[in-house]
Amino acid sequence: MYTSTTKRLLATTVVAVLLPGVVGSAYLVPGVAHAAEVQAVACKVTAVLVQKDGDGTIPADLKFLEEQLRDDQFAAFKGFRLLETKSLRLAIDKPGLAALKSGFQLKLSLLGEANSKLKLHANLLAPGRDAPLVDTDYAIDDNGLLLVGGVRHLEGKIFFAIQCGKQPS
Repeated sequence: MYTSTTKRLLATTVVAVLLPGVVGSAYLVPGVAHAAEVQAVACKVTAVLVQKDGDGTIPADLKFLEEQLRDDQFAAFKGFRLLETKSLRLAIDKPGLAALKSGFQLKLSLLGEANSKLKLHANLLAPGRDAPLVDTDYAIDDNGLLLVGGVRHLEGKIFFAIQCGKQPS
């Protein structure tokens, strides 16, 4: 009924219909790296001082944090001041260190990517302390924001906003 050539053609067509976009891709070729794995990220670390005294106005240089600073966890604070911003570029196995003027040190490491989220490790040291305040792995959306801290500093508390986004390798 069917010749061997017709059977081969039919089988190829069925595979191509069932697996569109997969036939011939890197996923079928052993030893080829997956292009989707993140290799580098650019991070911005922002140190923010929050205080109980103030008029509640969020300055222009902190507008990118307005949603977080208006959240219930910050209801007791009415003063907001940018202390410092540092930029870091991370690569797999190449961590970055933000040494801040306040004496805090934030070490960030890129661990990879899973389920469309960046996997990072943060280690935050306070001046004069041996044990880190934060030492944790976390996952965040590309260009997502992680806010850590709440450490007493000056006449308020200091928070660190960490925002990282994928970069071409």
